[in-house]
Amino acid sequence: MAKESQKRPLRFESLDDIIQEANQLLHTGYVSRGNWTLGQACFHLAEWTRFPMDGFPRPPFVLRLVFSAMKGLGIIKRMEATLLTEGFKAGTPTAPQTVVPSNEMTDQAGVDQLTEVIHRMKHFDGPLQPSPLFGVMDREVWTKVTLLHAAHHLAFLEPK
Repeated sequence: MAKESQKRPLRFESLDDIIQEANQLLHTGYVSRGNWTLGQACFHLAEWTRFPMDGFPRPPFVLRLVFSAMKGLGIIKRMEATLLTEGFKAGTPTAPQTVVPSNEMTDQAGVDQLTEVIHRMKHFDGPLQPSPLFGVMDREVWTKVTLLHAAHHLAFLEPK
């Protein structure tokens, strides 16, 4: 399991910064300090970036009950606030309904998918679909979460 100490400092100010970093890693090469390749990380980021546009996977019944209880206790709001101020932490498992692609996912294919979804995001003007955990996000929060999520995963890939 990847550790926070394996991450390099990385912060994105814009969606274009994400695309630039992914392409830089693709073209210069990288050493993975985590569990995923560039292609896998970019595919994962592309999936989570598109969910607010296309809809999130439905969590299993038990998780829906847990999320409901957490919302009722105010835990979700605190989690969201922590995420938006501190970012994502290493070792947090991804949702079981979102599949991380095998090592057969090429870096080029992953970067291409992420680039396509970010371009789509930048021009998307439809309603955002609710997250099973956080509910409906506004565009500002969606963008901030995307920037933080990308910085988290791409920080495990050290440029050569």
